[in-house]
Amino acid sequence: MGKVIQGQNLSLDDVDSEKTYEECHFTYSSDQLSFSAVAFKNCTFEQTDFSHSEWVECEFKSCQFLNNNFSESCFFQTVFNKYQLMGTNFSNNTWKNVTVKDSKADYCNFSSSKIDASSFVDTSLLEAYFQETKIKKKLLCHNCEMNGVDFLDTSLRGLDLSTSYFDDLIVTPSLVKGCIIAPLQATAFAGLLGVKFKE
Repeated sequence: MGKVIQGQNLSLDDVDSEKTYEECHFTYSSDQLSFSAVAFKNCTFEQTDFSHSEWVECEFKSCQFLNNNFSESCFFQTVFNKYQLMGTNFSNNTWKNVTVKDSKADYCNFSSSKIDASSFVDTSLLEAYFQETKIKKKLLCHNCEMNGVDFLDTSLRGLDLSTSYFDDLIVTPSLVKGCIIAPLQATAFAGLLGVKFKE
């Protein structure tokens, strides 16, 4: 990103493209939000409703969106790094080439979203919701905590869980074809489908 702006109190309406905002505090915007090529680092936000927003080539680092609402929003080529996202609503989103890494995304809701060529890396997704989510190309979950994640009514084709950790997932058995797992996960995954092993 271009110019760095530090330590300012600003409205979200004041955010400009090609700039990096560090340790800034943002007040509310009354407009529908659309950002392109912006970085937010160690920033705080008063606003909690970001529904119908658009984020293109943005970077978020070491910020918080706890229990915020991003429903019906779009994210393209965007990175969340070291982020607190617990309980945030990303339902009915469109994600393309998005990366979430080193973050906490427990209890997030991605239901009814379209996720294309995106990834979660070193991120906790405990009891997150991906119900009726459309996965296009690939969704990589690398080294993630995924116990209790709900994939009900979601086709798992293109979902790579092979390096992540889970004892229990919620899945629709008829839609698991094409899911990528590691050999050591096969027993746990079979249990999700009602298969019992005899010793």
